[in-house]
Amino acid sequence: MYTSKKSKAAAIISYLFVWIGVIVAFILRDKDDALSRHHLNQAIVLSTLECIASLMIKLGGIFAVVGEVADVALLILILMGVYRAAKGSDEPLPIIGNIKML
Repeated sequence: MYTSKKSKAAAIISYLFVWIGVIVAFILRDKDDALSRHHLNQAIVLSTLECIASLMIKLGGIFAVVGEVADVALLILILMGVYRAAKGSDEPLPIIGNIKML
């Protein structure tokens, strides 16, 4: 599959820096490009889940433990997303890949 450098860059940036990366990638993306749209969607889902995990950590107790475990799982998913975006793959991430927000 051929993808432009701009498309790959927007896809990779979408995963970085939680919401800042999503906003920058949204601005940089080509509106007709399916690859950047796919990765931007997954990055929005991951960023939303990251915010929820952070709130759980702040609550303390058992919520903090669950939030920390979720944080590690989300980091792994983010790294997988960056790798797949750099490859130009539109394969969905495990667990969250079928959630559409965009």
